[in-house]
This record gives sequence, C-alpha cells and structure tokens, in this order.
Amino acid sequence: MQQSPEAPCNVRRRSLLLGGSAGLALGALPVSQDLFAQSVGETLQDVYVPRAKYALLIGNRDYPNRKDIAPAHKNVRDLKDVLEYYEFKVTDYRDLDAVAMTRTLADFGAQMRTVGESALPGGVAVVFYFCGHGFQAAGRNYLVPAGVDPSSEKALSQSLRLTEDILGAFPQHYPGISIALIDACRTDPSVRKGVDEFNQIAAPEGMLVFFATRAGRPALAPISPDRNTFFAGALIDVLRDANGETPIDDLFRIAAVECQARVKAEFDKAKLTIPPQFPESTINLRGKFKIRNRQLELQRSRPRARPMTAPGGKQAGQQVDFVKMEERWQTILVTLRPARLIRLCEDFERDFPDSDFSQQVKVNVAGARQALESQRSAGLSSDLFEESVGDKGYRDDLIKALRGDKDAAHRVAIAYRDGTSGVAVNTRRTEQWLRFAAELGNGIASWELSEIYNHNGQLGDAVRFEKKALDLGYRPPVRLATRGY
Repeated sequence: MQQSPEAPCNVRRRSLLLGGSAGLALGALPVSQDLFAQSVGETLQDVYVPRAKYALLIGNRDYPNRKDIAPAHKNVRDLKDVLEYYEFKVTDYRDLDAVAMTRTLADFGAQMRTVGESALPGGVAVVFYFCGHGFQAAGRNYLVPAGVDPSSEKALSQSLRLTEDILGAFPQHYPGISIALIDACRTDPSVRKGVDEFNQIAAPEGMLVFFATRAGRPALAPISPDRNTFFAGALIDVLRDANGETPIDDLFRIAAVECQARVKAEFDKAKLTIPPQFPESTINLRGKFKIRNRQLELQRSRPRARPMTAPGGKQAGQQVDFVKMEERWQTILVTLRPARLIRLCEDFERDFPDSDFSQQVKVNVAGARQALESQRSAGLSSDLFEESVGDKGYRDDLIKALRGDKDAAHRVAIAYRDGTSGVAVNTRRTEQWLRFAAELGNGIASWELSEIYNHNGQLGDAVRFEKKALDLGYRPPVRLATRGY
C-alpha cells in the first residue's frame, strides 16, 4: 500500500513499495571435504558440505492500518521451493502473532539442539528466514509479529528482539552453520528527523546473519503479492543458479549486489532519488560451507572427462588441463596479498573461463579490491598480512579478511588484543587490524579504535573514528560514550 511521504521510514519500506510492473540421515555419512582442501594440509580453510539441513521460514503479511507486506507469502513459498531442492527439511509459517512466533522459535531451537548433539563436524545447516516489518530502537533490532502496527506505541513491547529472542533461540556451538535471513527494515519509527539510533551487530559463533538492508535503512518491496521482495527475489535466483561449488557466504555477497541492482532499476524507472537498498551481512564462521543436494554431489564426485573443450577459450578446441586448473586454484585459496590475489584471479578466469570457480573468482576479486583500498586508506604495509603466526582459526580469519570480510578482520584485531588464537598480545597489531577492519566497514572496530586513541590522548584520531563508527551505523554504548552520543 502507498503511504504518505510523512510516514515513518520503516513503514515506507513497504511504502516506497513500488507498484506495477530430504536430506540424508544425520550421521549416516561422513561430511565430505573438497579433495584439494584435504591434499594441502592445514594451511587451507576446512570445507564442509552439511548433510542435515533444516529451515524455519516465517512470512508476516497481515499488519493493521493498511501496512500489509504483499510479497511475504510468496517469499516463503519460493524460498521453501529452492531450499527443498537442496534437501532442507523446511517448516514454514504465515502471519504469526507474538505468542505464536515465540513458541515456534522455542520449539525449533529445542529441535536443533537435539540434532546438534549427534552431529558430525560441519554436518548441520540451519536457516531462519523472516519477512515482515522490523525496526531498530536504542540500537536493537526488532521483528514485528503479525497484527501489530510497527508505528504504534505498543510495537516495542510486542515485538521480538533479534539478538536475544531470535538468534538466542538457535544453538551456536554445534558443529555446523546457522543462517538468519532478515527481510525487514532497520529504521527507527519514532525518529522523524535526525539520526536513527541504529546499530551494527556481531554474529554469534557459527552464525551468518544476512540483513535485507544496512543499519538505519528501510527494506523495500513491490506492492504486488505476485512479486518477491527485492532481497528475497535476488537471493532465491542466486541460490537456484548455484553450482554447489561456491561457498554460501560468497553466494550471499552475489545476492547483495544483485538486490542493489534490482532496486536501482526500479528507482530509475520511477525516477526516485533516495539511496538504494543494499543488504548487509555479519559472519562468524570457521571454514567454508557449501550447500549441495544429491545431484550436485554426484556431479562433483564423477571423474572429469579429459580432454575437454574449454568454454570461451581463446582457440577452438582448446583443452582444459584440470590438474593445472586445480593447482592454480589452490594457490589462489592461500594467497594473502590482495594485489597478488587480484592478479591471480584475473589470470585464472582468462585461462579457465566459465569454470566451476568463476563465481568465487568474481567475489574474490571484488573483496580483494576492497581490502586493497582499505589497506591503503589505513596506511598499512602488506607485510602485515603474511606473518607466520596463529592457529588454524587465526589463519582462517586472515584469509577471509584479505577478501574483504570486515568481521574476520575485527576478530584478528581481538586476537592480538587478548592474546588468543595462537598469537601473542600486541598493541600495535591490534591498532593496525582495527584500522583495517574499520576501513572495511566494521563500525564496532572503528569505535574500539576511537576508545584506544581517546585513552592515549590522541583526540583528533579519536574524534575521527567516533564519527566513522556512527557513519558506519554503530551506536556507541551509552555507558562508554565520551562525547555526548
């Protein structure tokens, strides 16, 4: 439904609403590992292909005062189809009120804890999806049950808190991956002017949280029940086209770019000039997780025929040397200098176009370019990235950070601050990695850096990184605020 321009931002999420236009039995088989991940020892990230896969989908369309979210039910239906293709056991609900949402989450969380108790390493994948109204208040994310007006005074007390009530319902320490997909606004309905009290969050261990929009921004949707929201539509299409080789966090990065492109195309048609929606993720995983079904697993296990004509090769009849291709891909996986990573990826795509790794090549190049720019902005030497220290978890984060993962860069900084993950306490390295994480877009790291500078009397730097934290969507805790925020 169209809302007036004076409506709160989170209602206008869905008001700039642009019109028109059977997994294997748990533990039955060992979790598979990619051949080349096994062959080169501990220097590579572990690669997991979960066998037990579960999903809980909630689509809340019905809200009072003409604030319905028309695509919510279609989103659930279409996402269920694609997850079932990947052999997830899907439970889906529509239009749950607060009591029903709370009970459903508690029951599902209890079931997943039971599943996790007997899981093999990397053997479980859990997806939670919510489409409905959402908002932020005092730096917390809230999801609004059906039947509650998100702009009403009762919305705060009747809504569920994302971190405590949603993410807290999922077991975090079973050996697997939990994915929360939040297709909702992250604005503050009480704010008419000025800055929203938005916030970034850090994903709990073992989780990937993928928001439809950045902190303080609305999430947009068509007003037609026959169309998906832009976030869900992009995500569903990317998952449908996946080949089982690209890790799930890389697929989400592709979906984020695709979502932004779709919103921009709609805005261009409607001649709207507000900032387009761009999804945001926070990731705290060890290793890489790939989602496959039996069909994709069989395709990966079959010996590749040799010789094979290279698609898009320089010459007709050019043959693919799979051994050489896989050797070069292994080199890419362990490369720690962003500039070198970009060069290796570009050469790889030139020599092996349209390979199973093409999606990952594009994601690596985009992430490495962001990392290179952030390295230069932070004034850091590339030697910082090649220290021979740390345990497997540290090296896992190092590889991810140099491919643009802001949360992994922050975890490296914390390792140096606390002397964990096999590295010694090092205040200089802590500062350097916080700067790098802040330049990658981690508002929490930027705030922590400002605290260091404030403590050391470097007030100019402290003010600069406080402002950067706010610009990145981080709301400093009141008890720590030093400048009135």
